[in-house]
Amino acid sequence: MSRVAVTGTASFLGGRVLRRLVERRGPDAVVAVDIASPPATLHGVRHRMVDLTLPGADRRLVEVFQEEGVDTVVHAAFFTSPRRDAAYAHELESIGTLHLAAASAASGVGHLLVRSFTAVYGARGQNPTFLREDHRPDPASPLAWVRDKLEAEEHAFSFSRRYPSLGVTVLRFAPLLGPGVHAFYTRILSKRVVPVVLGYDPLLQLLHPDDALAAIEAALAKGPSGVVNVVPKSALTLLTALHLADKLTVAVPHVAAYPLAELWWASGVGEAPAGFIDYARFLFVAEGEKARRELGFEARHGSREALTAFLRYRYPETTGRRETREAEA
Repeated sequence: MSRVAVTGTASFLGGRVLRRLVERRGPDAVVAVDIASPPATLHGVRHRMVDLTLPGADRRLVEVFQEEGVDTVVHAAFFTSPRRDAAYAHELESIGTLHLAAASAASGVGHLLVRSFTAVYGARGQNPTFLREDHRPDPASPLAWVRDKLEAEEHAFSFSRRYPSLGVTVLRFAPLLGPGVHAFYTRILSKRVVPVVLGYDPLLQLLHPDDALAAIEAALAKGPSGVVNVVPKSALTLLTALHLADKLTVAVPHVAAYPLAELWWASGVGEAPAGFIDYARFLFVAEGEKARRELGFEARHGSREALTAFLRYRYPETTGRRETREAEA
């Protein structure tokens, strides 16, 4: 019996993928590969404990894949927000993907699906309005959080080029936002006062988790597809999102924003290092045409709908009152 292995099942998206595969294919057709056990509610799910950061993880993964008859791997072991322990993040995301890709090639896996992020394109003033998959990402990003994900993508494609039997799909997701999501934007939207960069109001894409899950299902059904952007059906500006979330904004000149962000990050109170200021100034909006054309996937929700879903989940009482006032106006 062929099985699907899912890594990062303790993460929000990885856990949802695991649950959906169990619902669709049954518990015996899925293997959870993680240091943490799957939820107790998923009865009968096979669990193999593997730490992707350890030396020899590739050999351990070969054993697991061969013993379990794995022919497809969904790799979701990635951090959605920057971490202060950058060395561990690098070991998990870059080196861990290297181990996983090597093991997939060696054990005869036919399809390796890697979760990635539209943030890898980089936020730059010269970016086009919509970034296609052939747009060159930013290998010189000041953010290790971005560089690790780009290295992970390259590891996957490197083994695919050397071993043609291993097909690869990299889904570059727009930032997730919705019920249950805990990531960079959810922490920003949980604050009462939010600093913004004076004179800048970039477009923002916010992807509903249900659309992310649907895209993964479509990619698994289609098979290896290379790089594919997964984006919502519409975008909104950053200031509009903060207004809809009823946040107070404080405008900071960009020359001051970078050193202040780095100081706050170093002191342990900031949400991200200074490199993230670029994402509050410039575009990194991706095009979703390839997903429509090759996967048959099109998001059902727009960015505003994803934001509203998150706000209803995070602030159920105040959101209800605000929507009532808007309806009566």
